[in-house]
Amino acid sequence: MFKSESTTVIKEYVVTDIASFTSAVVLVTRQFADSRAWWRGQRDVSWKLCPSLYRLGFDKKEVNLNGRFRLMAKARRGEVPENTNPLGWLFLMQHYRLPTRLLDWSQSPLVALYFALEKPDDTDAVLWGLFPIQLNNLEAQTPSICMPGSSTIGQLGTQAFRPETNSRDTRIISVLTEEADLRQMVQQSAFTIHGRGDPLEQRNEAHKFLVKVRIPAKSKEALRQVIALLGVSRASLFPDLENLALELAGLEFHGNLAIDELADEPPLDP
Repeated sequence: MFKSESTTVIKEYVVTDIASFTSAVVLVTRQFADSRAWWRGQRDVSWKLCPSLYRLGFDKKEVNLNGRFRLMAKARRGEVPENTNPLGWLFLMQHYRLPTRLLDWSQSPLVALYFALEKPDDTDAVLWGLFPIQLNNLEAQTPSICMPGSSTIGQLGTQAFRPETNSRDTRIISVLTEEADLRQMVQQSAFTIHGRGDPLEQRNEAHKFLVKVRIPAKSKEALRQVIALLGVSRASLFPDLENLALELAGLEFHGNLAIDELADEPPLDP
C-alpha cells in the first residue's frame, strides 16, 4: 500500500511496507529534481527537527559546555581538531553525544529508516527528506552544499565557542562532515548547523526543501524485520565491539552446536 497526502506546507507520504517505502524515496528524489536527498529518521512523528542543544534548553550554556569539552578532551583522546577548527570540534562533540547545534542526517534512506524503527513502540514514526541545496539557497543564497571550511558557514561554528555578539548568525545551513571515524562513513553522515532554535519544518517555505514520510505504528514491526534481512543493523551502523556484542546477545540460534565443533568434522567428499 502506498498513499500520498498533501498538507498546506510540506508534502507527506505514508508508507506501510518496503515497496511503498521504495516508491516514496523515488518520488521524493523526483520532487527534488533528481537531486539526492538527505534523510533523518525519528521514531515519534511528533518530534521536531531541532538540535538537542535547543531542544534540551542547553543553548544558554553552549559556550561554557563547548569550552570545557575542548579543554578536557585532549587528555582523553589522542587526536583532536585544532582550536581553529570549530566545526571539527562540533562534529566530535556530536559524535560523543554532547548537545550541540548540529542535527544529524544521512545520505541513505535505509540508514534513516533503521533509526526511525530502532525501538519498538506504539507511535507513528517519520522520515524527513531534506533537499540540502535548496535549504542553503534560501538561507544563505548559495545553491550548493557547504564543506566544513566554507566561508558561507561563517560565524555559525565560531559563535558556538565564544560569547554572543551583536552580529549573531541565525541561519540554518546544510554541511557535509569530515569523515573522522568509521561510524560517520558507514552512516553516510551529513548535518545541518542551526544558528537558531525554531524547528526546521516551521521555517517559511519549508515545503521547498522538506518532505515528510510517515510510518504508521502498526507497520513498524514488519518493516523492522525487512531491513534486518537487508543487512541494516546496529552493529553495521555502529561498527565497534560494544555494539557487536549487544547485537549478538540478542540473536536467537537454532541448536547449540559450537563453531569449533564444526571445524572438527571431516571434509565433505567432492
